[in-house]
Amino acid sequence: MLELNPDQLLNLTISFLLPFFRIGAFLMALPLFGSQLVNARARIAYAFLISVIVTPLVTVPAYDPISPAYVVLIAEQLVIGFALGFVITILFQLFALAGQLAAMKAGLGFAMSNDPANGVSVATLGQYYLSMVALAFLGTNGHLVVMEYLVESFNYWPIGQGFDSQHYWQLVLLGGWMFEKALLIVLPLAIAVLVINLSFGVVAKASPQLNIFALGFPIIMLFSLFFFWIMLEDFLDIYLLFFDEIIDWLKTTWGIRLDG
Repeated sequence: MLELNPDQLLNLTISFLLPFFRIGAFLMALPLFGSQLVNARARIAYAFLISVIVTPLVTVPAYDPISPAYVVLIAEQLVIGFALGFVITILFQLFALAGQLAAMKAGLGFAMSNDPANGVSVATLGQYYLSMVALAFLGTNGHLVVMEYLVESFNYWPIGQGFDSQHYWQLVLLGGWMFEKALLIVLPLAIAVLVINLSFGVVAKASPQLNIFALGFPIIMLFSLFFFWIMLEDFLDIYLLFFDEIIDWLKTTWGIRLDG
């Protein structure tokens, strides 16, 4: 018969709780899994299941569970988990930002829709791009890759070694990468709309009696929608390119190696 004395049970609980806090914080910050579409109980159960599997592989330092040092250790795991999940969130928000910028360029910024995942109103094109990247993320097994990425974080950031403040600054710089890539997605449409507006300006100068602006607004919208339709052909390739860049950033900046 299996017997556990109180000391063994206490050590097992301590070993389980610290990975559980990191994994739970990661799932809260992770897109899709951390949204309002996923029940909190299901998220906690999923974090519990992953923690049970990961705990035997994690080295947990000896700490008194009722000491202030243990509270600091829990806070450390929460911060690391949120930071890891935020990296993937930046990838998702890249496409949402690109969709909103494209909507403003196309004159569709007034078309707003409710985002059920975050509970806010966003441009419809931004919501559409966000839905597309979510499907691409699941369809290419991105969720399995990020779970491996989470497990590997226990090797590169062991429990109790802290989280260097330099990593926070590197995470801030990743926001600049998000704006850069969003502009690259929108740039072809922005240039095309600019050329159309210049053409309408020339026509308006040549024929002042024509109400070219009333005519040009629906033409620009129709052209933009046609342009979006053309861009859908390369959407998956664009997503995979940016996903690979995120993985390379994790390897070169934070030192996490992934095999997925």
